[in-house]
Amino acid sequence: MKTLLLSLTAAAALLAAPAIAQDHADHHPATETAAPAKEMDMSAMTDAEMHAHCKAMMGRKMEGRVPHDHSVDKLGHVPPPATPPSEAEMKQMHDKCAAMMAKETPPKAK
Repeated sequence: MKTLLLSLTAAAALLAAPAIAQDHADHHPATETAAPAKEMDMSAMTDAEMHAHCKAMMGRKMEGRVPHDHSVDKLGHVPPPATPPSEAEMKQMHDKCAAMMAKETPPKAK
């Protein structure tokens, strides 16, 4: 009896789903009304502006790495603070960001 009620409920939900579903276009403005993307001149940015812009483009990669410690996993300690990227790694990420901005393609989301 439970299986019959469960299957009837599932069938009713599947049949009603298209009627209940929202139109996806309602969530996004039309492309004509969206503000055009502002051209970013990387050469005119200050170091702080470039860092903030690249941090937004590169995501969590610019925050640094937390060393893996098994005692943290086993004992529940607070993990050690993240070590910031070296100057060479930071420059490499800024160069990668500048290359992405030159191509004007958004970065791939993982």
